[in-house]
Amino acid sequence: MAILLTLLRLLAFAVSTMGYVAFVRIFWKVPARASYIFVLSSFACLVYFAGLAGILLPVAVLLFFGGLILLMGIILKKKIKIAFNRSSISALNLAFFAALIALIASLIDTKFVHYDNFSHWAVVVKNMLITNRFPEAGSAIIDFKSYPLGSSAFLYYFCRVVGNGQGVMLTGQVLLLFACFYAVFGVIKDIKRFLLVGLLGLCCTAMAYFNISIRVNNLLVDFLLPALALASIAIVAAAEQKRYCAACFTALPVLALLVIVKSTGIFFAALCCAFVIERALRFRREDRSGTAYVRPALAVVLLSLVTLVLWNVHTATAFSGDTSKFGYDLQNLSAITIDKTPEQIRSITALFLKTAVSLDGLAARGILLFNVLAGAAYLIARFALHKRWKLLKTLLALDAAVVVYYAGILGMYIVSMPLDEALRLAGFDRYASSMALFLIGALAMRAVSDVENSFYRQQGDRRDYRAFKSLLTKNLYQGATAGVALIAALTLLSELNGMNSIKAAYPESIPARVEALVGDKWEAPDNETRYLFYSSDAENEVTSYYLPYVGRYFLFASQVDAVSGFSDETFMGQIQTYDKLVILESTPEMKAYLQKHANLPGLPGVYDVRATFSEAVIPQG
Repeated sequence: MAILLTLLRLLAFAVSTMGYVAFVRIFWKVPARASYIFVLSSFACLVYFAGLAGILLPVAVLLFFGGLILLMGIILKKKIKIAFNRSSISALNLAFFAALIALIASLIDTKFVHYDNFSHWAVVVKNMLITNRFPEAGSAIIDFKSYPLGSSAFLYYFCRVVGNGQGVMLTGQVLLLFACFYAVFGVIKDIKRFLLVGLLGLCCTAMAYFNISIRVNNLLVDFLLPALALASIAIVAAAEQKRYCAACFTALPVLALLVIVKSTGIFFAALCCAFVIERALRFRREDRSGTAYVRPALAVVLLSLVTLVLWNVHTATAFSGDTSKFGYDLQNLSAITIDKTPEQIRSITALFLKTAVSLDGLAARGILLFNVLAGAAYLIARFALHKRWKLLKTLLALDAAVVVYYAGILGMYIVSMPLDEALRLAGFDRYASSMALFLIGALAMRAVSDVENSFYRQQGDRRDYRAFKSLLTKNLYQGATAGVALIAALTLLSELNGMNSIKAAYPESIPARVEALVGDKWEAPDNETRYLFYSSDAENEVTSYYLPYVGRYFLFASQVDAVSGFSDETFMGQIQTYDKLVILESTPEMKAYLQKHANLPGLPGVYDVRATFSEAVIPQG
């Protein structure tokens, strides 16, 4: 029954969103494939501004009902066919819809497993849903208050409409990702050339393979960063000269969201802005009519930074003492200091260089593989087909961006990462994967555009009866189309099977066991009750701080610790500083201890310390 209600509310969200999509398509002439990410990123930015102003709930309510009113008005005025006409029923749309339904079916009841969901990304959304406001200085349950809240703002709105729950949060994030990838397909001018759709789809599903460390079954934003960047580039790249300025402003909310998803989003936004300005300069050289291109481009670049500037102002005033691994103070960059010795820096640098070029990492393999594929494709096109593709220039530019990005990651490890994490390059796979995914997607868009421009016949809205040079090329085209479509579908199916396998194994996971003991509390944050978890640390859940973070999420309490080993002589003095003892795993030592001190069998459960142990009662006075 609960899942049915969630699906009905999801349908209501879709109907409301379609009202905005129809509106921007009809009245603002936003291209169909860019309309979804334009609307969803606009939602995120509006909710973000509302959060800064302290009016989250009213704005969320207005957004939802506003979409319903818009859709009703468009239907009554009989303009709905302008937004959604017969061309909406295409092979691309059907493929996207089928893939989205399959992912939603898998994610809607999925539970979190990854560490970082519990340390930040999920707990901050849960806090916003419970309190209806952004985290404040007194929000003790949130450690990293200076992390930007771009994606969290969207998830707040989505969950406020669809409902609370881990699977609902994951579904909201996958909608953002799918909207991004749908915009990427805007670079294809002739969408009826399904070979182009298949090629780009194959590359997008290949990104899922090189995204193992940041799969969509968690709320980590390292996949969202390159997806938003690729979407904004695709929106601008797909526009002709006369639509360039409109395309820039269509990309504005996407860029504005990108810079507040995570602090490293500024790098991907810089790449996007460089592309926007480069295209403006090229159009200005080609167009002698005096049309303005550069000024609108610069205006969009500056406006997209407003969200980031406001966030820095907000954190400077609200969380002056908070720090972030990716933190930077735009007003005082000269004050940055390095707290590591020269020897430590050399060790970090040596390990980083070794790890960055090692083919044991998926990111390195992905970058190398697509460099080889892009180079081979360019050489074949240049010397066998005698086509002058732009793929090589794009490849060289992206490789330069990879070098700069990696240098930035190394600088982050040296300057702001805690020493113990820097010495083991904590999170490197995720950080590197973001750049690898961006390179794969950007190369795919450029290659597909080059392939499309190389067709023997260029088709428009009115189809030519002869679309191929010969019957042989037609047969090759059809065979290649079937092949790439099949491989893309199998790759996506493999990703779904991987996620479903993780979901099937969830009942044995630490989060499942914790939830079974304490439940999943959606109440005001508990900053008073002190909890101590006990476990054997067999899965490194105590020493890695995984168990305390999981406990904090489900209990929604700020004072949660965990222990594994203990001494009979000192343990009583330790637990009497807590209010609750949560035994996750009943070891022989714990059974013996509870039998001795409380005459209880010591089974897994939640024990009130004062009521259970008479020795733990602290004398008054």
